[in-house]
Amino acid sequence: MRFVVLGSVGVQQAGETVEISRTRRPLLATLLLAGGTGVTAQTLMQAVWGDTYGRENSLKTALSQLRRLIPGRIAKGGPRGYRMELQHDDTFDLAEFLALTEQGREQTAVGHHAEAVTSLQKALALWGDPPLADVPDDPPQVATWRRELLWKRKVAQEQVLELRLLLGEDHQLLGDLRKEIAEDPLSETLNALLMKALYRAGYRIDALHQYDSLAALLAQDTGAEPGLNLRRLRDEIASDDLLGTSGPRPLTSAVTADDRPCTPVALGPGGLPPAQLPPAVTDFTGREDEVRQLKRYLSSARDSDGVPIASICGPPGVGKSALAHLVAHLLRPVFPDGQIYVHMGVTSERPREIGDVLAEVLSALGVPPTGLPAGVSGRTALYRSLMAGRRVLVVLDDVIGIQQIQALLPGTSGCAVLVTSRSHLVASTAMRVVRLNPLSKEESVSLLSDIVGADRVEAEPTAAADICAVCGGFPLAVRIAGSLLAGQPAWPLRTFAERLRTRSLSLLRGDDLGVEASIRGSDEALPGDARRVFRLVSMLGHGFAGWEVAMLDNKKVADLEGALELLTRHSLLTSVGVDASGQLRYGQHELLRSYGAARLSERPDEQDSAMHRLLLGWLELADLAAAQIAREPYHPPVRRLDITMYAATTVREMIAADVDGWLATEVGNLLNVIRIACERGKYQQALGIALRVAPYLYRESRHQEAEDMWRRILQAITPDYPRLQAEARHRLASLIMSRPRGPQRALPLLDEVLAAREKHKDYQGLARTLGVRAECRRREALDQQSATLLRKAEVDAQRGLSIACGEARDQYTELACLRALALIASARNEHGRALGLAQDMVRVAHKVAPNAVHATYHAWALQARGAMMIAAGRPEQALGELDQAHDLSRQARHRAGQARASELAGDALAALDRDQEAVQRYAQAAAAFDEVGLADEADRCRRKNGDARAEPG
Repeated sequence: MRFVVLGSVGVQQAGETVEISRTRRPLLATLLLAGGTGVTAQTLMQAVWGDTYGRENSLKTALSQLRRLIPGRIAKGGPRGYRMELQHDDTFDLAEFLALTEQGREQTAVGHHAEAVTSLQKALALWGDPPLADVPDDPPQVATWRRELLWKRKVAQEQVLELRLLLGEDHQLLGDLRKEIAEDPLSETLNALLMKALYRAGYRIDALHQYDSLAALLAQDTGAEPGLNLRRLRDEIASDDLLGTSGPRPLTSAVTADDRPCTPVALGPGGLPPAQLPPAVTDFTGREDEVRQLKRYLSSARDSDGVPIASICGPPGVGKSALAHLVAHLLRPVFPDGQIYVHMGVTSERPREIGDVLAEVLSALGVPPTGLPAGVSGRTALYRSLMAGRRVLVVLDDVIGIQQIQALLPGTSGCAVLVTSRSHLVASTAMRVVRLNPLSKEESVSLLSDIVGADRVEAEPTAAADICAVCGGFPLAVRIAGSLLAGQPAWPLRTFAERLRTRSLSLLRGDDLGVEASIRGSDEALPGDARRVFRLVSMLGHGFAGWEVAMLDNKKVADLEGALELLTRHSLLTSVGVDASGQLRYGQHELLRSYGAARLSERPDEQDSAMHRLLLGWLELADLAAAQIAREPYHPPVRRLDITMYAATTVREMIAADVDGWLATEVGNLLNVIRIACERGKYQQALGIALRVAPYLYRESRHQEAEDMWRRILQAITPDYPRLQAEARHRLASLIMSRPRGPQRALPLLDEVLAAREKHKDYQGLARTLGVRAECRRREALDQQSATLLRKAEVDAQRGLSIACGEARDQYTELACLRALALIASARNEHGRALGLAQDMVRVAHKVAPNAVHATYHAWALQARGAMMIAAGRPEQALGELDQAHDLSRQARHRAGQARASELAGDALAALDRDQEAVQRYAQAAAAFDEVGLADEADRCRRKNGDARAEPG
C-alpha cells in the first residue's frame, strides 16, 4: 500500500485508490504522523472531533472502519496508545520526503549541487496543494507536528532556490522568486535571493529597489530595519562589487549556519502571525458548491484591488459557522499573515461592543494595552494601518447587521473578510452572499452515519431516514441527535426516531447548545411585533402570503410587510417566490415552526383569537370562491354565507378577477387549514370549508385529495357531533363508490349514515343518502349481474324520491333519485320507462341550473339520458343530447364532463357505424381524461378507439 499525508490524506493499493471518507482522513493523518511512537485515544478524539466528551464509541467505530479499509496496519490501543505499523512493502510520502531532503543536504555538502537540486525538487513534488490538507490544527501535539513539517518544507524550498542561483539560473529564477515572495513578502532570505538574481541578470537598480521596498514594508509593519546580512548585500550591490573578474564571488549567505531561514517579523505577539480559527468540524458533510464558490471568491484577494467580503446567511442551526470555519482553514495558505476570528455574539445574552472587539483584535496583532487608542475611531484607524500590505483573513461570526462590522473591514487590498449571519446583510460595498439551505436527505443520513457509525445506520436505514427527516436537514440537529445516539450504543434507532417525532426540540439539546436555544437567540433579538408574527405564522402551511398573516393578526397587509421582511432577513422565514397573482410567498422550516408553535401555545388567548380569525377568514374566502365554481352534481349547493369580517379586500378582488388562478394557488393552503381545524377540534369550521373546497376538487378531478380530506374530517369529529359525522361519512362514501370495488366499501358507510339520519329525522339528508345508496347498489348490481341488488337499488331510489318531493322539498335530491331510477330501468332493458323517467330528470335539471356554475346538474342529466338513448337503440337522438352536455360542461370548465360526453358520443357514432367520427371522439375523450389525470378512463377510451378502427370500412 502507498500512504499519502503531505497533501490530502490518501491510500492506494495496487494502483487503485482506497476511498477514505472526509471525516476519517484527520484520524488517519494523525496516526500516520504519530508513526510507531503511538498516540493516545484522547489525542485522536481531539484531533478528529475537537473534544473527548462521549466520543469513545465514535472513535472505536472510526478505527474499526479504517481497519477494514487498511487491514493489518493499525495496532490495538495499549500503553503506547494507537499506532500505525506499516509493512515492509508499504510506501509513505512523508518518509520519502525526509529521505530525499537528507540526500539533498549530503549532496550539497560535497558540492554536487545539480544532484541536490534534483533530490530536493523530487521531495517538494510530493507535497499537495494545500499542504497537509487533512492534518488538524488541534490538539497541540498534532499542531506541533504540522508546524515542524511545514518548516522543513520551507527550508527545502529555499535551499532549492539558492542552489539554482549557484548554478547560474539567474533569469529563470526571477519568476519563481517573485511568486514565493508574494506568499511571504517579509522573508529576508527570499528577498536576498531575488536581489542577487536581479543583479546577476543585469538588473542592478531593480535589485536596489527590491531592498528599498522590503525596508519600507518592514518599517511600516514592524518598525524594524532589514537584518545585517541583507544590509551588507545591499551595500555590495550598490558598490557594484558583487561580481569579480574571475567569476562569481561567494554569495553572502541567505541561510543561517544551521540551514534555517531568518524568521520574518510578522503580526502578532512574539512575531507570530495570529491563527485564531476555531477547529473545523471533521465530519463536515455536503456544501461542495458553497465551499468551492467561497474559496474562489476569497482567494481573489491576492489579485484584487479591493477587499473581498463574503457573507454566509441562513437560519439558526443550518451550519453557517461550520462552513465558515472549514473554508477559512482551507484558505490558510492564501493568507500567510494570519487569520483573525471574532465571535460577535449578537444572538447571545451578551452581544459584543465594537470597542471591546477592536481592543481584542489589536491585542492579537501585537499592540500592547498601553498602545490602545481610547475611542472606536482611533482603534479602527490603528487596525487598518496594521493590516495594510498584509494578507490576513478576517472571520466574523454571528453578525446581525453590516453596521456592526464596518470598523473591522481592512482598508487596503490583500485581506479578505468572511462573515456569518442569520440576517441577509445589505451593504453599500460589494459583498458575495451565500445563503445556506438545509442538507438533503442523503447528506443528513451521511452525517448521521459519520457520528453514530455506518453499521447502525445500515442496520436501520428507515429509522435513520426518519431521524434525519425530523431534523429537517439542519446539521446542528443531526449532530445533537447523533451525539445522543453515540452515547447510547444500545438504543435502537427506531426507538429514538419515535421519541424524536413527539419531542423534537426538547430532545435536540446538547451540553452546550441545543436547537431550541439556537432559535431562541434569533427570536429574542426581534422587536415585539416581529416576534408575535413569528409565533402566529407557525399556524400556516408552506407557501403562505402576507394576507394570510393579516387574517391571523387582524391587521392590514401593509402594516405587516415590515415584520415579514425582518423575519425573512433574519432567516426565520424564507421567500419561496411569487404566485400567479404577484403575491410574495413565504415558507418556514419545520423546526422553526415547532419552536414558534410552542411559544404560541404559551399564550392561549392569543392563539385562540388567531385561530378564530384564521378559520373564519378562510371560510369567507372559500365561500366567495365556491360561488363561482361548478357544483358537484351528486350534492346540492352549499348555502352562501353573509359575513365579511376577516378576509382582506385585496384577496376578495383577486378571487373576483380570477377564481381559477386563486384556487389553483391556494387549494393546498385550504386543505392545510382544514387539517389545522381538525387538530384543534374546530369541526364545524373544518366541515364548512371542506364543503366549499369540494366542488373545485370535483371539477379538477382531484378525487384522491377530496377523499383524504373527508377521511381526515371523519376521523377527527367526535361522537358529540352526529350530524357532522353523518355528512362527512356521506361525502366520503359518494367518492369511494366510483373506485374499483368501491360499492362494497361504500355501502357500510352509507348504512351508518342512513341510521343516523333516520334517528335525528334529518329528512333532506336521509333522501340524499338514499339516492347515493341507490346509485351505489346499481353499480354493484351491474358488477355482479344481480337482479336482487337492482331491486334494492330501486327501492332506495323510490323512497328517496318520495322524501325529496315531500318532507325535504329538495329538487337536487329529486334529480339524483330520478337519475338513479332511470338508469335502473335502462339496466333492465325497460327502455320506454327509462326514457320517460329521463325526461322528468332533464326537466328538473333544467330548473335547478340557471347559470354556468349550476350547469353540471344539467350536463349530468343529459349525459345519463344520452347513455339511455344509446341503450334503447336511438344513437342519433343521443348525439344531440351529448353535444349539449359537452357544451354545458365546457361552460362549467369541467374537463372530465367534456371527456365523458365525448366518450358517449363516440359510443353513439360507433352504433351508427360512423367509425371514423367515433375514432375522433374517442381520441378527444382519451386526451381530455389524460389531461385531468384519469388514466383508467383514458385507457378505456383507447380500447374503444381500437375497436372502432378494427370495424370493417
